[in-house]
Amino acid sequence: MIDKIGRGWDAPHLISYLMGPGRANEHTNPTVIAAWHNDPGALQPGKIGAGDFDFDPAGLAALREHVQAPAAAAGLPTRQPAEGEPFYTKHGYVWHASIAISAEDVAAHGPLSHETWAQIARDVMDRTGIAGVDDPGGCRWVAVHHGLSEAGNDHIHIAAVLVRQDTGRRLHPRNDFHAVRSVMREWEDRLGLTTTAQNDRSAAREATRGEHEKTQRRRESGMPAATRTDPAETIRGQLRQAVADTAAVAGDGEAFLAGLRERGLLVHLHHDRDGAIDGYAVALRGDVSAETEAPIFYGGSKLSRDLSWPKLSAEWQRHGGTVAERPAKVTIDLTAGAFDRARAAVQRAHTALAHAEHPAHGRDIAVAAHRMITAYSRVTDGTAPPAHAPRTQAVWSSHRSATAARTTRPSPASVPVNPAADALNAAARDLLALRVVTEKGSASAASVELAVALAQLMVEVAAWHQQRGELHAATAARTTGARLTPVSRPAAPAAAAPQPTPQRTTTAVRPRTERGHPEPPRPRRLPSAGDQSPKKGPRL
Repeated sequence: MIDKIGRGWDAPHLISYLMGPGRANEHTNPTVIAAWHNDPGALQPGKIGAGDFDFDPAGLAALREHVQAPAAAAGLPTRQPAEGEPFYTKHGYVWHASIAISAEDVAAHGPLSHETWAQIARDVMDRTGIAGVDDPGGCRWVAVHHGLSEAGNDHIHIAAVLVRQDTGRRLHPRNDFHAVRSVMREWEDRLGLTTTAQNDRSAAREATRGEHEKTQRRRESGMPAATRTDPAETIRGQLRQAVADTAAVAGDGEAFLAGLRERGLLVHLHHDRDGAIDGYAVALRGDVSAETEAPIFYGGSKLSRDLSWPKLSAEWQRHGGTVAERPAKVTIDLTAGAFDRARAAVQRAHTALAHAEHPAHGRDIAVAAHRMITAYSRVTDGTAPPAHAPRTQAVWSSHRSATAARTTRPSPASVPVNPAADALNAAARDLLALRVVTEKGSASAASVELAVALAQLMVEVAAWHQQRGELHAATAARTTGARLTPVSRPAAPAAAAPQPTPQRTTTAVRPRTERGHPEPPRPRRLPSAGDQSPKKGPRL
C-alpha cells in the first residue's frame, strides 16, 4: 500500500477538493466512507444531478463546516500566519493522508470494499492518536473514497483537523508517518497485497546542497577528513561514521569520549543539574562558522537517532564491558587464535539468530555483529585505512543495520541479553586487544575464515530484517556481507591449481528474503498514491 501525508491550514478548501473532480478530473464518485462518528453516511452531501460531482451546495457546505467546527471555535485561521502573528507555526493543523493500493494489486485482488477502507482509516486514526477508538473527544476527520484513479489505483483520502473537540487545543501527533506505515504493512499482510518498505528509521538525514558544497571546498583546501571515514562524505556524514565507529568499540562513556578525542574530534559535553553528562556534541577541526569562526558542533542525535547520549548509555549498560577489562597484551603469535575464537563466536551467533524466538534476541545479535565487524576492521585495516578499504566500508553499512535493529526495544528485566550476543561482544573485545595485526596476519587463513563467517552472519541478519519488514536495513546487511567477501577470497598459490571457491563463501553473499531462499527480482516501482502527485495535489 502507498501512503502520503501532508499538513496545511484550509480544511474547507481540502474538503471541496476531495469532493470535486480534482486538478485533472482524476476523481470519480467521491464518497464519505468513514468519519469521527458512527454515521458517516449522514455527512455525505445529497445529489442534485446525475454527475459524480453534482452535490447539493448546502450539503457540501455543511460537510465543510462540520469538519472545520473545532478549529473555527478555537479561532484558528485558514491560512498560515506570518512569523510573529498569533497561531504561527511551521505546520498547519489540517492533516491530510492519501492511501492507495497499486494497479497490480487491484488487478490481482480487485478494489477494496468501502467497509475495508473504512476500517483501514479507523486504524490509521487510532494508531496516530488523532482520534482513538475509545476517545470521544478526539479530532474530527473524514475518509473519502475516490474509486480507481487514471493509473488504476484504488484509493482513499483522510482529512483531519488537529484540534481536540473536548478541549479545543491543538493536537501534535508524534511519529505519524511511522504509525501510518505500520498500519499499511499490517493490512498488506492481512489482504495479501504487495509488500512495501517500512519508513527507513535507519536512514541518515539527507545532506543539503550547501553541505556538499562546503565539503567540496574543504577537500579542495587540503583539509583532512575524519579518520576511518569516507572522505567523499559530507562533514556531518564523516562525523556520523566516526562517532558510530567509536561507539561500537567503546564499553562505557569514558572510553567513548576518549576515543572521540583520540580521533582529533572536538567534543562538547552537556551536564544535568547534578553534574552528570546527559548530552554531547562533536565538531571536525577546521569546520568553523564563517561569521563567528567558532567550531560547528553536531549533537549525537543529529548525526543518527541511535547516537544520542541516553541511547548510547542504555546500550553500554545492557551489554557492558570495555577493552580495558580484557588482556591488553596479546602477542602476534596469538593472532590466529584470536581470529579462530572470534569465528567460533560468530558461528554461534549465526545459529542462534536462525533460531531466535524473541525479537530482542535478534536485536542483540544484529547490534553485536556490527560491533564485531568494527573490531575486525580496526585490527586489520588500522586507524587510517585507505578510503575504499572494504572492511571499513563494511563498518559503515553495518551501522545502518544496527540502527534499525535498535528500534526493537528489549525489556532488560524480562528479556536478558542473548548469550550468543554476549559471546560475540566478548570476542570483539578480545579481538580489539590485538590492537593492529600485520598485513600478513590480515591476509592469513584465520582472518579469511573470520571474514567468511561474518559475511554469513550478515546474510542471516539481512533475513531477520527482511522478516520484520525493514527492507532498507536488510539491503545494508547484505551490502556489509558483500564488502567482507573480497577479503575472504585469498589468491591461490602460484604453483597450485586454482581451488574452487568454498561453498560457504558463495552462500555468504547470496541475497535472500527468507532463510534458504534466493532473493526474487526487484518489483517494479509502484505508482504514487492515488491522485496526490506534487503537481496535482491541492494547496491547503
